[in-house]
Amino acid sequence: MYNPFYENQRGFGGMRGMFGMPPEADAALINDVIRAIILEVYAYNFYENLAELAPTDYERNVIKSIQNDEARHYHWFSMILQRLGGDLPEFPAGVIPSDFTEGLKIAIQDELNAASFYQNIAYNALDHQIQMHFMHASHDEQRHASWLQYIMTNMA
Repeated sequence: MYNPFYENQRGFGGMRGMFGMPPEADAALINDVIRAIILEVYAYNFYENLAELAPTDYERNVIKSIQNDEARHYHWFSMILQRLGGDLPEFPAGVIPSDFTEGLKIAIQDELNAASFYQNIAYNALDHQIQMHFMHASHDEQRHASWLQYIMTNMA
């Protein structure tokens, strides 16, 4: 049943846009979501190569678990982008690790940077669902950095 009360409320369309944001905020959010998608594709491909360099099954399994999380983030962010009316970007080639230890260092830094970036998106988004997806992804990225630091610390 139609209720005019919802027409101008956040998250219900109307004058403030699809997710309750003023139209000028949509472009900035779309650009951030596109950047997040590119980061996730880059990370997924990076971990594919890093897993091949892993010296043990334990490290390989941890990296594959992280890679699965990156695929889930890509799925979330792609759905958000679609709901915002944006198009999937071109995916540039990223760095491919040639050494496991150097790859870990790069991955740890990238995970920490992504966590911070996703927190900023969550804090600036007006839509609760977008906030939750990006905050959850931020927590995942922080956890990934911890796992990778653990591996690096305990390498024989």
